[in-house]
Amino acid sequence: MGFGFDLGDLIDIGLQIARSVEARDELNAAQARAQASRNEAERMRHQAAAEAKALENRRLAEKIASESVGIDCQGCGAKLAVRKGSISFCAYCGSAIRVTAEGKASVLSPEARKAVIDRARAEHDKNNQ
Repeated sequence: MGFGFDLGDLIDIGLQIARSVEARDELNAAQARAQASRNEAERMRHQAAAEAKALENRRLAEKIASESVGIDCQGCGAKLAVRKGSISFCAYCGSAIRVTAEGKASVLSPEARKAVIDRARAEHDKNNQ
């Protein structure tokens, strides 16, 4: 009982199957390379974002450092970093410290400290109405 295939037909079918398998393997390999490229691009995007954030943080730290001065609290002796041209409060003793734009520090009197706090509260209340 014959199927109408001779040896040449079987060889042709075998070659077509082999080419089909090779084409499928090449497609799978191309898809794997494309996925690897996408993964690498995503990794590089994340790395670039992290480097940009680190640069932004360094620039901010440099700006803060250039605008701040290290002082010893005249109330308790604690080491503080205070922005030039501002009034700050010691985190340890609560002293109000004024630092000039030139970096000279002085402790405010209790009355002046209260006035600063009252002004800050009034501003806060005004902004939150």
